[in-house]
Amino acid sequence: MVSIYKPAKKPKKQPSAKTVTIESMDMNGQGFCGQDSSKQGSPVLFVDGALPGETVEVAITQSQKRFSRGRVRKVLQASAERRAPFCPLINTCGGCQLQHVDADAALNMRQQAMDSYWQKQLNVADIPWQPAITGERRGYRRKARLAVDARNDDKFIMGFRQEQGKNIVNVDHCPVLRDDLSALITPLKSVFAGLPGRRHIGHVTLTGGDNVNAVSVRMVKPANSAFKNALTAFAEQNQINVSIDGPDQHQRLYEVAPLVCHTEDDLVLTPSDDDFIQVNGDVNRKMVAQAMQWLNPQAGERIADWFSGLGNFSLSLATRGAQVQAVEGVAEMVQRARENASKQGVNNIDWLHLDLSDEKAVQTALAAGFDKVLIDPSREGAYAVCEALSQSGIKSILYVSCNPSTLTRDVQCLLSAGYAIEQVGLIEMFPYTRHLEVMMLLTDNQ
Repeated sequence: MVSIYKPAKKPKKQPSAKTVTIESMDMNGQGFCGQDSSKQGSPVLFVDGALPGETVEVAITQSQKRFSRGRVRKVLQASAERRAPFCPLINTCGGCQLQHVDADAALNMRQQAMDSYWQKQLNVADIPWQPAITGERRGYRRKARLAVDARNDDKFIMGFRQEQGKNIVNVDHCPVLRDDLSALITPLKSVFAGLPGRRHIGHVTLTGGDNVNAVSVRMVKPANSAFKNALTAFAEQNQINVSIDGPDQHQRLYEVAPLVCHTEDDLVLTPSDDDFIQVNGDVNRKMVAQAMQWLNPQAGERIADWFSGLGNFSLSLATRGAQVQAVEGVAEMVQRARENASKQGVNNIDWLHLDLSDEKAVQTALAAGFDKVLIDPSREGAYAVCEALSQSGIKSILYVSCNPSTLTRDVQCLLSAGYAIEQVGLIEMFPYTRHLEVMMLLTDNQ
């Protein structure tokens, strides 16, 4: 008998560790330590899970010449702002990374970090901060995408992506989802677990409207009749909308009523299953109200709403008497937005399908001439737009950003052209997460 030598597996190398005292919190909610004064040229350190003033043992996860990253291994001296996590999945789920800190304190610390950053990057000494927009911090989320793992016949997994991993964390309840949506997770899993077609589920989207809830199931292969019948029965029992989005077609299996989401008391959006909507309905309404207050649209003004989506801001601008140009890059959303506005009797919006990352498209839109502009881009920002606006002479520009880094880049060209920051405030659209939104009003005072 031949004996084959197999070398012993080397044990996984444990990340190096060090003990530090945290100086401040950065914009992303990470603890920050400056350079070690005893070591010239030492990198700064960013620490997940650490708070200002704390002494912590840190596991170093990434080392570069100018910076290092790590995570808290042990808290040796805790901050008074430290809180016990409210979710048992804190160490595995990829969301709600800031449960370890009082939410109000975190918001204040992150604003301070942003203030310091902007003073340096934008060369502005006095940032005109306004109170942050906040809302309920649990049970707020009205839309979520659930991943699925059906490879094991004995166990059907549905939940969220693992923090810094590829696995799916099985979820039965989510404390930041609206209660009525969270209550659908376990019974949905029971339905899917008994269906052979579960292997072909890509993901499941839950959407909570102001009138009805909806479930959309993304399929990588066409669903069979048994699968559709089971979902239809579930929809009837729970009185929700259910649809299947497959490689062959999008099919609505059961509809109680078209789903609607209010932006104001008398204005609604009617999103389809895949349309973008702000996931925090309460904060979104407050955001729209503040945008109207800051931009102050007047009857007869011409106002551009760029990256307009379904008309989250467009409808409110138009009902205050302005003539609105709404520009969106997704053709299907433009069509649905136009139809939705018409049903509500809002006819003073010119809906356009243009790619605003293209300089020629920006110039085409800008040629209409405007008194004011509102922009609400994706995380990539709106550099081409801001370059064009810097030369436009438009008096007021309201920038709603979901990425402070690209906002900073874009605003620099406006400030260089003579614009000034009139008002700015944080928007807590996603409590307990690293995600942070900003609203900024800039005016041309030349």
